[in-house]
Amino acid sequence: MWKKNWDKVYRLNVSEEQTEKDIRSFRITRLGIVVWLITAFMVVLGSLYCLIAFTPLRTTIPGYPDAHFRKEAVKNAIKIDSLESAITRWKLYSENLSRVLSGESTLNLDSLLQAKEAADSLDR
Repeated sequence: MWKKNWDKVYRLNVSEEQTEKDIRSFRITRLGIVVWLITAFMVVLGSLYCLIAFTPLRTTIPGYPDAHFRKEAVKNAIKIDSLESAITRWKLYSENLSRVLSGESTLNLDSLLQAKEAADSLDR
């Protein structure tokens, strides 16, 4: 009984209202309608995916950066890295200055900077 309902053939007539002349006639089954709807849904989803993935519309998605923002992020990361090294140098300079003022022996800044850079490169 279940199988018979899916294979049963129906006729869909499109006719003109005033003259009742048949314009188009379709022979369909329930299974055919379900397959057609699934196929149409998949085509719509595929075309939406292609429209978003392969056009500039993808930049409207929240959290998806465009090329300009990526370039800015790299530039900012480089600036941050150079600022961190400048801060380290200033800290070492102030430590060395406080040692000089208190009469202690001075630090070798070059060896400390090289040791800091070596430790930073190992962390990455």
